[in-house]
Amino acid sequence: MSSMWKITLVAASGIAPSGFFLTAVHAAPPETVRLGEGLYLEYCYQCHGKDGSGNGPTAQYLKVKPADLTTISKRANGQFPAARIAEILRYGGDIPGHGPREMPLWGKVFSKKGGGGRAGGNYSRTAVIELLKYVKSIQKK
Repeated sequence: MSSMWKITLVAASGIAPSGFFLTAVHAAPPETVRLGEGLYLEYCYQCHGKDGSGNGPTAQYLKVKPADLTTISKRANGQFPAARIAEILRYGGDIPGHGPREMPLWGKVFSKKGGGGRAGGNYSRTAVIELLKYVKSIQKK
């Protein structure tokens, strides 16, 4: 079995090691979507910090302290509100700290990175799903 097939099978199973890239379904090649941790470190780390607690290197310069992403489930009565978090990632949600768009509208950013149109939409959806998986994985018990 070639290594290409091994990576495809691992990705299709939903289990992929950190650092690997998955090609977004229907996205314009060769554009790829990093798995959640890679996306987080590229786009979220600066504000939310490496551990997700809201202590990133730029947090001190923001008007409102970034959310502690490790306590989302705890603040939602023990349930991870995936649909709500996806909405916030895509559209910004109604978060006071995001007021005049302190947090970028990642759906738009990812869509543009994916080339716009259908490919961009697919790239954006894949990126948001991977970020959701990662943020869910860092929840404090």
